[in-house]
This record gives sequence, structure tokens and C-alpha cells, in this order.
Amino acid sequence: MDALNLTELLVAVLAVVGAIMVLRKRYDSNVPLLFYFVLIVFCNFSDRAINPYLLYAGLVLAMLLRFEFMGGGFVKLIAFLTAASLASIVFAMVSEVLT
Repeated sequence: MDALNLTELLVAVLAVVGAIMVLRKRYDSNVPLLFYFVLIVFCNFSDRAINPYLLYAGLVLAMLLRFEFMGGGFVKLIAFLTAASLASIVFAMVSEVLT
């Protein structure tokens, strides 16, 4: 295991922590936004890349989750989509490390 794989796993662990925060309904947490910032920096400085549509759609969903004026059902939908995008990014990153 080299340093790049270890760094990618650490970024994936940050995504898992962000997903846990979203699933525990702590929508005011900055951990998902911190994860996306770290992921963009990681993708720019390494040769590993995540699908840009998945990356930026997840970022927009995480930013949209921060609004407080949305209704309850809409917040649950956005939270589910945010957690799903975080989980799919974790899956993509871990599968890239293991292959």
C-alpha cells in the first residue's frame, strides 16, 4: 500500500463520517462540505478522479441541505440523495484502491 492509496482511504473515511452526520439529521454540520473540499483538492493533486457529475451533484446537494427554510419531506429527500452520493463516492474510491 502506497501513500496515494492511504490518502484516498483517509478521504473515503471522511466521506463516511459526513454520511453519518447526514443520517443522524445533523444538517448544520460542515463535515460533508469539508469532505467535498478535500476531495476536490485530492483529485486535482493526484491522477485519481471521481466522476465529475457525481462529485458536483453531491456538492450541490450538500450545500442545498444547509438551507433551513425547506419543508420536512423535501429535507428528507435531499438528505437521502446526499447520503447516497456520499456512499457512491466511497464505493468508487475504495474500489479504486482495491483494484
